[in-house]
Amino acid sequence: MYAPVFDSARKKLHAVVTRELALRIIAAARRSELITFPKESAVCAELGVSRTVLREAMKVLADKGLVEMRPRTGTKARPRSEWKYLDPDILAWQAELTPDARFLQDLCEVRLGIEPIACAFAAVRATQQELDEIARRLMNREALPQDSAVEIIVDHDLEFLDAVVAASHNPFLMYLNVIIREPFRNTLLYTFHSAATIALALKARRDLFKALHRKDPVSASKAAERAVGIAMLSVEEKIKAQNSPAPLHSQTNS
Repeated sequence: MYAPVFDSARKKLHAVVTRELALRIIAAARRSELITFPKESAVCAELGVSRTVLREAMKVLADKGLVEMRPRTGTKARPRSEWKYLDPDILAWQAELTPDARFLQDLCEVRLGIEPIACAFAAVRATQQELDEIARRLMNREALPQDSAVEIIVDHDLEFLDAVVAASHNPFLMYLNVIIREPFRNTLLYTFHSAATIALALKARRDLFKALHRKDPVSASKAAERAVGIAMLSVEEKIKAQNSPAPLHSQTNS
């Protein structure tokens, strides 16, 4: 009678522990470090969990390529190159941390490989009903006040994009769009830092819709490239700003 409640609580604890360990591994990887975990008893004591919960969490991380477990050498983090990078959980965990320049660049490059192709197919395959839905979402985006919160603007932009990708009628592109949607949302939240950037992105979406309406795959692909390019340029600007030395302030001599 009480087993479902117990199982639910255990699964929740297991998910919390898995996430905590994953975030540690990802944060260390950004510092070019590979974690070697201490003995099970030490990790269990630190996290306040049983060995069963810890082992279940480590097994999940091993299946995702984040750790390797060996009987004698213990559990070690694996390099980024061995992660199952498109795993939805790994993408979500990376997006949770402070934006990482390399991750943002990689993500934008993936979008550059998806959006232009999906939009080109949508220009050829979209039904009138799908075009009407795309138009409705664009109108909703255009109707937003200029002082709208960035979160609202980004969500409307992605809803428009979701409809376009769906109109490509390609299940693989639709799947890739879904699994990287949330991390890409965080990228846009990070990069939509000026009215000019937001205006340029909206213009690119308008150009995309016009191309879809004309059934022009070449123009649709180019409009999508511009939209992703805007995000990529914003990422580069953010990176430069972070790496720039702080200005020297003149000191007055007493």
